[in-house]
Amino acid sequence: MKTLKILITLFIVMAATVRIVQVDAQSSTRKSQESASSRKAHEQILKAYGVYGNQALQDYVSEVGQRVARQSSLGDQEWKFVVLDDDSINAFTTGCCYVYVHRGLLFNLNSEAELASVLGHEVAHVTAKHPQKRMTRGVLASLAAAAAAIYTGSGAIADLANLGATAWMRGYGRENEIEADRIGLQYSVRAGYRPEAMGEVFEMFRRGERFEIDRARTEGREPRVYHGMFSSHPAPDARAVQAAKASAKLEGGPPGGWLENRERYMTAIDGLTYGSSRAQGVVRGNRLYHAELGITVAFPRAWTVDNQRDALIAYTPNKDTLMQITLRDYPPSMGPREFLMSQLRGATMSGGEPIEINGMEGYSVRTASGSPLDRGAGPVRWVILYRNKSAYLFAGASRSSRGSVPEADGLFLSVAETLRTLRPSEFPLAEPYRIKIRTATTDTRLEDYAADMPVEKYQREELMLINGLYPDRKLQPGALYKVVE
Repeated sequence: MKTLKILITLFIVMAATVRIVQVDAQSSTRKSQESASSRKAHEQILKAYGVYGNQALQDYVSEVGQRVARQSSLGDQEWKFVVLDDDSINAFTTGCCYVYVHRGLLFNLNSEAELASVLGHEVAHVTAKHPQKRMTRGVLASLAAAAAAIYTGSGAIADLANLGATAWMRGYGRENEIEADRIGLQYSVRAGYRPEAMGEVFEMFRRGERFEIDRARTEGREPRVYHGMFSSHPAPDARAVQAAKASAKLEGGPPGGWLENRERYMTAIDGLTYGSSRAQGVVRGNRLYHAELGITVAFPRAWTVDNQRDALIAYTPNKDTLMQITLRDYPPSMGPREFLMSQLRGATMSGGEPIEINGMEGYSVRTASGSPLDRGAGPVRWVILYRNKSAYLFAGASRSSRGSVPEADGLFLSVAETLRTLRPSEFPLAEPYRIKIRTATTDTRLEDYAADMPVEKYQREELMLINGLYPDRKLQPGALYKVVE
């Protein structure tokens, strides 16, 4: 409290003091509640995604994040910056003071300054109290909705409105996003990072959107453009950059020059997993290879296989047939039939029979309802197989099923029959693809590495994207660039 005028009475001083204590207590309570919500969300987020298993990279991202966060109004708080084991292009926060970066974002960035601008943006969401207004409850609800892809009459609910989408986090609205841009830019500039890097992150997202729009036009479908932190609003212009420099009192730049640290960043992401990680299992073509579980399973070649951490979801091109595989622990005292019945309690079942596949004991049954493709009205084929101490639970549904039998019922059983133990010669196939950093020469042609990209189509375009060169920029001699091996 500033110096009081002499004429203010002792009573007024005491009343004001009481009010300040009350306000501080309320502020402390709100901060405590936010931290408790963020901690609760943190546990569920780690369970849903998993932490990327590279401690050196975790430490590096945390170091950059701490440097930026120290410039914020909450610089004295304990911040946590976590790289999640997910290959989507995303970063988010749930409030004080947790910031999450998907590893998929990291291999699309090209410098430490770009990383700092992303982290500054998320720190700004926290200091501007955006998560308290909107996000934390949505985080928990989204994780709950993502927990199951197929539901039954037992009450487990799924949300397949965006089947196959990788980023469930959404923006805070245009006004909040622009505010986070402005404040976050100030934080990264105060930390000494080149301010124009934030605009380059915007360009990265826009290149991705342009590619998706071009691809959707070629494929005759609606584009699935990213709806996240930078794509729904304009990038900071020259005036915003100048204002950030003025706010940081660094209009002429810091004494040692602006930080870019491209080489340091590229060294940090050298070896970063591209696509599915070893912990998730690696999809090659239509087959999953999982070294940690020691299994492989195959799907029809035309299907899309969406390998999530807690589920494997596969579906047809027009999404009228889908399957999900999840892994469950089962009580040793329960056989496959008894355990499956316990999972489907309350559902109307038919056609149950014991099965054995590749030495695994199991049980198969149909439920009369539960298909997410028919708002719960269509039938679902369930197969459970016991292997070691785990139960593999298959669920399959088709949109236009007849009676109590899914249209693709025979196909679902055929997929279950492909589950088997990995052969020794197949373990190398379960190792993930990784980003490798090279230095360009006058003879380097990025197109020569396109065939190694682990995607069926648009290999050249995908490689150009992660190098920030899409659609037609050229690789300069001496520049560091990324390939996938």
